[in-house]
Amino acid sequence: MNRPKKRDQRGFRPLEHTADRSIEAWAPTLPELFCAAAEGMFSESAKCSQVAREHEWSIQVQAASLEDLLHAWLSELLWIAERDEAVLCRFEIADLQQADEGPCRVRGAARGGPVPTDSPHTGAPVKAVTYHGLRVWQQDDLWRTRLVFDV
Repeated sequence: MNRPKKRDQRGFRPLEHTADRSIEAWAPTLPELFCAAAEGMFSESAKCSQVAREHEWSIQVQAASLEDLLHAWLSELLWIAERDEAVLCRFEIADLQQADEGPCRVRGAARGGPVPTDSPHTGAPVKAVTYHGLRVWQQDDLWRTRLVFDV
């Protein structure tokens, strides 16, 4: 298995999966991990270089654990993209609170624009984020996650 190295500060890579899409994402901080996971989720849907980033959406979600919070963050992004028929390409986290007791919270933003009419989907669009194998952990000074998406 090809593992990301420490010098790969933030990123994602596809993983083999029999029916759905799967990625592994990594970053030096939790906020950057949430952004890398979002980039990975939308990476095969459209070419971001062809999307006008004219709109910004604010996102706030909370959940009981980091895994639930990542799931809620990505699910909210999918809902926005579907509702507004948009491609989301740039993600920022303003605040992420990890809690031992009480909810974890994330507040951030996504930027993007309408689906380009001359640029069809480059891959199967993600329909949902699953909990199958969802895990968030820290290893070698990097935060990591593995995700499976229904397509």
